[in-house]
Amino acid sequence: MLRKIKIVMTAVVCMLIAQCSCYADDVQSLLNYYVNEFKPEKALLIIQDKPDDTGMFTDIYMNLQGVVIENLRMNRLTFRMRGVQFNKPSEWSKGKVECKSAIQILALANLLQKDINNAIEAKTFGDDDSSEWHDVSMKITPRGLSGKGYYKFGFLDILLEIDSGLKIVKNKELWLNNPKVKVNTLDVPDYITKKALADIQPLVDLNKFPLPLSLHKIDLKNGSASLSTRNLPQEPSEGIRYTYSK
Repeated sequence: MLRKIKIVMTAVVCMLIAQCSCYADDVQSLLNYYVNEFKPEKALLIIQDKPDDTGMFTDIYMNLQGVVIENLRMNRLTFRMRGVQFNKPSEWSKGKVECKSAIQILALANLLQKDINNAIEAKTFGDDDSSEWHDVSMKITPRGLSGKGYYKFGFLDILLEIDSGLKIVKNKELWLNNPKVKVNTLDVPDYITKKALADIQPLVDLNKFPLPLSLHKIDLKNGSASLSTRNLPQEPSEGIRYTYSK
C-alpha cells in the first residue's frame, strides 16, 4: 500500500513539474515575442497567475525601456492589462502572438526630445530621396515643441524654425498642433513648408502597436513628453516576474 502511495505521489509531482515548466516556457515565449518585436534595452513582465489554455490572463504588467516602434525610440513604454485575451499559448513559441481583447488597458509612453530629433532626421521622402530633414534641434517644453531644422528640398536647403503645441489624434498618434513656422529663405512657396511639416507628421504613431491602446493625456516637461491613458499603469507589488536585459 505504501509503495502505491509513493508511486501516485511521484506521478503527481512529475505532472506538476511538467505543468510548471510548460507554463514558464509559455510566458517566457510571450516576453520573447515583445523583446524580438520592439528591441527594448530592458524589459519586465509581471503576471498574477498563469494563462488558461485559451491565452487569458487576469492581470499582466509589462515595462519596456528603450523600446523602438516605427523607427522611434521611446524611453519607456508601460502597460497593465486586466482580463486580457491572447491567442493560444501553444502558438507563442512559434512567434505568433495576438492580443485580441482586454477589459482594461492602462498605458504610458515616455519620449525624450533627443529621440524625437533623431526620428525626424531619419525620415527621408521621395523616390529619389531628394527631400529630407537634417541638423534638427527641437526642444520639448511644457508649452509644446520648439526649435529648428534644415529641410532639403531639391537644390534648396531651407532653415525652418518651428513653435508648436502637441496633440493626440485618433488616440494613437502625436501631432503638431497649430505650428508656427519661420523660414530663412526668401520666396519659398507655402507648399514646400506644408510638405516639410507633413513629412514629419505624426511625430508618434502607435497604430501598428499590437495592443488595443487608447491614449488620452499628454504630460509635457522640459526635455520629455508622456502620452498615457486617463489612469496610469502601476507596477504590482506581488506576482511572478520575468526580466530581460541587453
